[in-house]
Amino acid sequence: MTRHPKKKDETPDVDDGTKDNPAGLPSQTEESRVKSGLDKLFWLRVGLGVMAGALSAIIGSSQAFSVESSRVGLGFGIMIMLFIVSYVIAKSMRIPIAITDKKKLITTGYGSYFLMFIFCWILVNTLIHPDVGIATVR
Repeated sequence: MTRHPKKKDETPDVDDGTKDNPAGLPSQTEESRVKSGLDKLFWLRVGLGVMAGALSAIIGSSQAFSVESSRVGLGFGIMIMLFIVSYVIAKSMRIPIAITDKKKLITTGYGSYFLMFIFCWILVNTLIHPDVGIATVR
């Protein structure tokens, strides 16, 4: 069998999207808009988790609670309220998600939100009350 040599002057047809875009800039696809929107939602939730933890520690320490469980209830109440706020913001962002994937607005970043909440709540509470840990050791 003999092979036919390829012609050197032929170039493969590559559609890089520059026909519709005269400036040569890549056009933003639907998938990249969804990914971009979900990335923004993720970082919004991380930031709100930090804010929820700091608020819980500050408000909880300024209140004269007689029972420690009411301070915990207040902290988790603030966490839930700010998560609902993040969901409302996510709905207003109008991320083009398929109807079958609507739960992504809730599930995107909720683990990071919770971990940042707990971390910042403990950190800020420790910074506000540094003498509590030292007094119990002595």
